[in-house]
Amino acid sequence: MGILASAYQALQEEIYDSVPDIPCEACGQCCVSPHMTLIEFCYLMVPLCRQPDLLQQVLSRIVPAHPEYHGNMLCRFQTPDNKCSVYNRRALVCRLHGHPVLRKMGFQYQVHCAGSEHCTSPLTPDDVYSLMDRLTELNKGYYSYYSPPYWVSGMNIETWLTVLFGKFEQHIFKLLKKIMLKEFDIQDMAGFFTQHVRLAEKLDLIDTFQAELPNGRLETLLPLLRCIQNDFPETGAYYYFEAEMYEKSLLEQRRSL
Repeated sequence: MGILASAYQALQEEIYDSVPDIPCEACGQCCVSPHMTLIEFCYLMVPLCRQPDLLQQVLSRIVPAHPEYHGNMLCRFQTPDNKCSVYNRRALVCRLHGHPVLRKMGFQYQVHCAGSEHCTSPLTPDDVYSLMDRLTELNKGYYSYYSPPYWVSGMNIETWLTVLFGKFEQHIFKLLKKIMLKEFDIQDMAGFFTQHVRLAEKLDLIDTFQAELPNGRLETLLPLLRCIQNDFPETGAYYYFEAEMYEKSLLEQRRSL
């Protein structure tokens, strides 16, 4: 049994089971590679790792770009008939998709389910924030969740797999890989996963930005932030909003001078 066993139980019973089901036509249009936390990714992967043939099939798949949502990839776990092959362990973001409350909350860049316009659900904004807070607290118990300079809260599936099978010098990513390997050591499967995202290049730019930040030169910092934000769409939302917040802060500092 891995180190996250109690976290898995809390994740399922206190978070996932609290999200009511809503009707789904299985159109597959929402199935971009979902953003999830470390504990969610491990919870999803553990049973899959007990099925080596299926795992090999999943890892070796070349995932295309989503035809409708620019910059997003399809989900690696979507079946040819638009079903979810890990439905019972799908991430919180997948479970919340389609609930009308998300329209009311107005999350930036949120894609809404066209089929949920007339759907009813008892979830309130307070419920959603409570679920997100509980998920944050679960992850904080195992690593420096959402801490500078890398601000890791969650990543999409492709980025998690890249961390698992890649080599990174940054301490936080070494730690994340170490935790994953304690839960499921599938390094012998590394050769089947060939669709690595360009996370290492993105982290190099983040390191450069952090090194330049004390100098405060906007002519250097702003282009770096825009590259970090826009040049690596396959890494999903990782560091996207953080780059945006840094840019706003720097521009506000300039205006105040």
